Amino acid sequence: MDPLKCAPSSSPAFPQLRASSRKTGEFNSILLSFLMISCLASGCGGGAARDPYATLANNRASPTAQLDAMNRLDTPTPAPRYLSELTRIVLSPKYLESTRKAAFSRLLRHDPDQLDEALSTSLSRIEPADYRAWIITRLGELDRKQLTKAIIRSWAMPTAYWNRDQRRAEPEALALMYGGQDKVPVALLDTLLNASPTIERNLRARCWELMVTTGQTDLLIELINDDELTGSDPLLLDMRRSVNELGVVPKNKEEILWIRELQTPAYERYWKQMSEAFALLEESRRSQLSTRELAVAVAAAQHRPELLELDDQALYDLLKREIGQHGTRYNADFSGWKIDITERLSDVRDKVTWGDLLAMLLAREALRDTPFQTHLFDQADRDMIDTTTEFGGVIRLDAQGRFELVEHPARSRISDEKFLAPQSLFDDGYTALFHFHNHAQKYDNRRHAGPHMGDLQYAEETGANCLVFTFVKPDLLNVDFYRSDAVVVDLGTIQRPNQG
Repeated sequence: MDPLKCAPSSSPAFPQLRASSRKTGEFNSILLSFLMISCLASGCGGGAARDPYATLANNRASPTAQLDAMNRLDTPTPAPRYLSELTRIVLSPKYLESTRKAAFSRLLRHDPDQLDEALSTSLSRIEPADYRAWIITRLGELDRKQLTKAIIRSWAMPTAYWNRDQRRAEPEALALMYGGQDKVPVALLDTLLNASPTIERNLRARCWELMVTTGQTDLLIELINDDELTGSDPLLLDMRRSVNELGVVPKNKEEILWIRELQTPAYERYWKQMSEAFALLEESRRSQLSTRELAVAVAAAQHRPELLELDDQALYDLLKREIGQHGTRYNADFSGWKIDITERLSDVRDKVTWGDLLAMLLAREALRDTPFQTHLFDQADRDMIDTTTEFGGVIRLDAQGRFELVEHPARSRISDEKFLAPQSLFDDGYTALFHFHNHAQKYDNRRHAGPHMGDLQYAEETGANCLVFTFVKPDLLNVDFYRSDAVVVDLGTIQRPNQG
């Protein structure tokens, strides 16, 4: 027989059970209070549940609670406040993707014009990229042609070279809207021709850039040589002059700005120098040059005109010999990154162009100049002492045709490991051979000898030829050339000039 069942009320077991029951009740009460507080904080009940706006405003609320709040506010005539909340959630990276997609769908249903207005100015900045791609895909499926310009701007946003193989949603969305992949160039061309030459200059440049990127260069050349289509359009006339006088087709927005600036009166003399230098080149050679190689051709014509007559292999052999005579190579550390950059010339043999080889030979030419060397080491020493920023600038020819290092203070001093290029550097860069900066945090900095991820992205976005100078010993700087597409070549070292 169970003693607890037959025990009299005076049995000692009953007080123990009562005490245990009291403790259990107290615990349950505490647990219930905790759950109620948690629920209130997350918007799953209590006061927040009674106020759906409070739930939507709380980006830490559960997706279930936020969806419930939307359902409660989904009236036949939604309040403007609710539509504003939906817009904010669609654009805000602080919400879970499922909540943002739900807000997108509701805003599309309730007020598609407000959704269009929000995306027309913000689409290219929406993060993360996967969510932005989902939106763009939906716009294509929904045939929202009114957002074509926003999609083009998003497509033109540069992708880091290490993610370049990632499939883009924008061209696929445009193909859905306009009836196939073969209609995408037509959509770009139509936007280019009809966008405002004044308030949509960047958009027009992006259309040009995307047409080059997608292999429509011949169509662009046909366009700029068509007097009826070109008319008095300043952009197209400037592009016509670039193609017809220099043979250069700018490839992106930055190169378009670059070539257009060089056609202003301030650069009239320089344009003449470019034309004279290009006259020494064969037509097939001119058509291969990019905007970043204009200054290279000018400098070669003044310093080593014989180089302009050599083919790729001859330039490669000269550069290989030049690098071999200037010390040991030093590689930057890319541990943790899934990329392979060895900085050896032979490793990028299939990627370097005739203009790259010419640029690197001219870099070594400049580094043989004693006044240039003296200025370079003087700046690097000052950079080593200054722990607020890296130093940088441009390398160009001065008025007498000499190699010149021009310093440009960083636009903001945020780190000893960053150089934020100021606008003055870009202004000087139109006729510069190279943009440069230093890795001079200490005199033995060989672990950082060469460009790193931020530097490679800078070259990608600017289209410039770049150099980085790194202290590997107190009297020795390592020199690396780099440009877009992660082309990096260690050019050897330079010794501090004898001050005696």
